Amino acid sequence: MPRRTGGTVFRLLASLSPVPGDVYRYLATHMDETRKPFRHVATSFDGSAVAFGASKGVVHIFDLATGARVSRFDSDLDFGGSRLAIDPNGVFCAIASYNSNNLTLTDMQGEQLWQRTDVDEVQKVRFSLDGNTLLCSHHRGIISQLDVQTGETLRFNWFKKVLYGAKDLVESPYDEYLVIDSVERDIRITDRRLKHVATVKRKSFAVIDYAFSPEFMCISESGGPVTCYHVETGKEVWELSFPDGVHALDVGYNEDSKHFLAISWPYEKGGPFTLLAIARHNGNIVTETRLPDAVDFGFVNRGTRLVLTTGEIICTTKGEHLGALDDSPGSAK
Repeated sequence: MPRRTGGTVFRLLASLSPVPGDVYRYLATHMDETRKPFRHVATSFDGSAVAFGASKGVVHIFDLATGARVSRFDSDLDFGGSRLAIDPNGVFCAIASYNSNNLTLTDMQGEQLWQRTDVDEVQKVRFSLDGNTLLCSHHRGIISQLDVQTGETLRFNWFKKVLYGAKDLVESPYDEYLVIDSVERDIRITDRRLKHVATVKRKSFAVIDYAFSPEFMCISESGGPVTCYHVETGKEVWELSFPDGVHALDVGYNEDSKHFLAISWPYEKGGPFTLLAIARHNGNIVTETRLPDAVDFGFVNRGTRLVLTTGEIICTTKGEHLGALDDSPGSAK
């Protein structure tokens, strides 16, 4: 089944201004049409840096504000989970390898800042919203916290106890809430100290992605619906069901339009990807946009843009194609 999330203890960053569409339209006329798509894209909630993982572990960093590639460097990144992450401030890139048990932090130029060689079976890496902590989800249902500056493991007995069996921890950028997704257990909503707030019963065996708006949490489930819950109570607000063999790979929230977003895909038979804009309070589909084929997607600029592994940029408010990032050989600094 396809993967991942989304998404990301503890303070909001200033919102970036939307990237001018004419920048992307200019870049679109200078695209290398023969380039191969990347295999994975990593974005932050409102940062300007975007990381792509390519074959043989090569990582590419782009500046979304200019469309230019900042760097290209080799790494031991392997694929199958979400082992590539960009911090919210656009300063650090985290790269994990399941096979070699390595976890590396680099700057935007690919310069190694520290490396751990004892981080077992990492499935996913995610920066906290304040950029101070790196959260690692492991194959055995364990979440570890690392200090971004030093790479040292942060050990709290209360944290370890509450997160036993957890496979993901996601922060709301709007409220003082966390969501804990555990193996074969109900989804838990807590406060920042992991004090229980509410419980949400899953509708399938696995959650694919999470998104937050003020007051609400939206989740997509493997082979199941997209469902919206109130974060203070865990009460279901609405459910958007799909035909058999279709589910949403990614969900997000567009702060401009105030709509939830979902990328639906017919996983059983294959077919086109579709970007859905969904009314926040009732789950009605507002718009549908056919997307180009891509391996992975990432919402950026607080959900107002969608980046594809082809390098293409989509405006999620109007569904317009805005161009593409400049992947020409001379674009890296």
